Amino acid sequence: MSLNRQSLIEEIKLVGNKIEEKKYDIAREMAEDRDSDTDQALEIRVKIVHIIADSFDQGQDSEIMDRITEWGKMTGELAITYGVALDESLKSVSNIRVILGKNLEEIVQTNKLSIETVFEVTRKIDRLLDQAVYAYSTTYVKSYKEIIDKAKEDFLTLSAPVVPILDGIAVLPIIGGIDTDRADVLLQTALRESAQRDLSHLFIDLSGVAVVDTMVAHYIFKIIQSLELVGVRTVLAGIRPEVAQTMVTLGINFSQVKTYSTMQQALSRHMTSEILIK
Repeated sequence: MSLNRQSLIEEIKLVGNKIEEKKYDIAREMAEDRDSDTDQALEIRVKIVHIIADSFDQGQDSEIMDRITEWGKMTGELAITYGVALDESLKSVSNIRVILGKNLEEIVQTNKLSIETVFEVTRKIDRLLDQAVYAYSTTYVKSYKEIIDKAKEDFLTLSAPVVPILDGIAVLPIIGGIDTDRADVLLQTALRESAQRDLSHLFIDLSGVAVVDTMVAHYIFKIIQSLELVGVRTVLAGIRPEVAQTMVTLGINFSQVKTYSTMQQALSRHMTSEILIK
C-alpha cells in the first residue's frame, strides 16, 4: 500500500534528521585513510553530509542546489591548491555514495520506512552528488587551465629577454619556435624595453630559431617595423644560409635591415660604426 503524501514527507524528513545526527560518524567513514585524515578534510565532508541532510526538508530545493554547487567549487579549488589529481578526488564521490547508501539502509531498516521513501531519498542524493561532481569538475578544470595559462605567460615572458650591452644598445635573443602568442610577447617586450631603456638599437639574434617560414618571417618583419616607428634601429643576427634562402624565397623585403650571419659579426661591425658612436 502506497504512502500518502504527508506520510512520505514525514519519513523523508526523518531520514534527514537521522543523517544530521550521524553526520560526523558518516564523514569519518568516508575517509579513505583515517590515519592521515585532517580536521579540515573532515569538516569538508561533514559539510556535504549536512547539506544532503538539509535537502530532505521540503521547500529548499534551489537553496540546496546553490549550497551543493558552492561546496563543489570550494573543494575543486582546494584540490588544485593541494595538488590532488582529478581522477583521485572523483573516486571519493563514489565512496560518498557507498557510505550514504549503507547508512540509509540502516535508517530504513531500523525505522521500517517505505520503499517510496527509499526511492525518493536515493533520487535526491544522486541529484545532489551529480551536481557536486559537476561543480567540482568544472571548477577544477577552470583553475587548472588558469594555472597552465599563467605558466605559459610566464614562460613566454622569460623567453623574450632584452639584454642591455651598452648605453642605448641591447640584444633580444630568440630561441625555439615562434607562434602567434610568442610573437605578441616578443613585440610587446621589445617595445616596452626599448622605451624603458631608451634604446637606439636592438640586435635580434635568430641563431636559435630552427625554422623560419612565412609566418615567422612576417612576425619578425612586424617587430622590426614597430620598432622603427618608435625610433629604434634593428639589426638581425644569426641568419644561417638556409634561413636567408627561405627569406628570399618568401619574398619578404629585409633589404633595409642590416643582417649578419653571427652575433659576433654584427657587434664587431657596429661597435665601431659612426651610428653607434653617436
